[in-house]
Amino acid sequence: MKAAAQLLRKQPAWVVLLLSAALLALVGWIDVITGPELTFTQFYLVPVCLVAWLLGARWGYVMTLVSAGVCLLAEHLGAAVYTQPGIQEWNFVVRLAFFIAAVFLISTWKSIGARLSDMVDAQTAELRKQIAEREKAQTDLRDLAAQLSAAEDAQRRNLAYEIHDSLSQMLSLLKINLDAAALEAPEGTRLRSRLSECARTVEELIRQTRTLTFDLHPAMLDDLGLIATLQKYAVEFEQRTETDVTVTENGTRRPLGSPLLNYLFRAIKELMNNAVKHGRAREIIIAAHWEPNGLRVVVDDDGAGFDASTALAPDTRRGLGLAGIEERLASFGGRINIESAADQGTRIIMELPLRNDSHRESTYVNSSLAG
Repeated sequence: MKAAAQLLRKQPAWVVLLLSAALLALVGWIDVITGPELTFTQFYLVPVCLVAWLLGARWGYVMTLVSAGVCLLAEHLGAAVYTQPGIQEWNFVVRLAFFIAAVFLISTWKSIGARLSDMVDAQTAELRKQIAEREKAQTDLRDLAAQLSAAEDAQRRNLAYEIHDSLSQMLSLLKINLDAAALEAPEGTRLRSRLSECARTVEELIRQTRTLTFDLHPAMLDDLGLIATLQKYAVEFEQRTETDVTVTENGTRRPLGSPLLNYLFRAIKELMNNAVKHGRAREIIIAAHWEPNGLRVVVDDDGAGFDASTALAPDTRRGLGLAGIEERLASFGGRINIESAADQGTRIIMELPLRNDSHRESTYVNSSLAG
């Protein structure tokens, strides 16, 4: 029925009028052959309603006159008998008024429906516009976050290179000179002892400088990737904290944009430090799972754990640094999942979609470096 109505709406006006006329002629013919004992007034309303609905009120009112006239003609041809004069004319007027009222109701109903449909369409269009604007705003925020991350990484890289190229080399040269001066000083003298002590101090400064350079931007991160850098950091972390750290990798490795690569390394470092500092963990396992459309990094520890349901609450989440990780992952289109309980350890799962935007991120980095 609905399909037939849609089909009729697509037809030109003359087709609808022709169909309504044929329907009216059929009703009139049946009315004549059945005689005056059966009333067919309600069936004359069908072509009237059809025209009014499909062609509008003007053609509907025209059809009311035609239908009322055909009904009057059918009564005449059917030899209807009236006991009082004027009854036939009265019936004609009543039918005409009834048909006009029907056309008026149909046109009003259709008009109200059209206005409601327009209102719904307008509201739908407005909602779609708001959704599009919100999606654009989210995209712009992600792009801005990527640019800010690239700028931050560029500054870290520049500072790390500056420390390595200037300060580290100067300290190394100073240590060489101190060692040479200590060898030239008479053996067993206080001067030689002081020079050797100064050389050891400079050597410690060199070690701390290398650690600072690695923390700012490990050069091997760009050359060897995330897993190799984490494995190297795990060795230093074990020596410093006496905590066992295991780094594993599953799946086919995918290239990562520089901002995402640097952020993941810093985020995992922060989670490792949190596990030791807040959870007093003695073992940490880091697993990177490369998936077809993303990367999932799982950080497990055997620490004291905490209430995961309140870990990201505004009044408690800052102490663990999880809020910043959650927000930053969201800027990359990812998410964080926390599984923990008191005395049960902690599992942090970071999930990130891998998009083909490495070139764009590299462009941000190159432009920041050029600046």
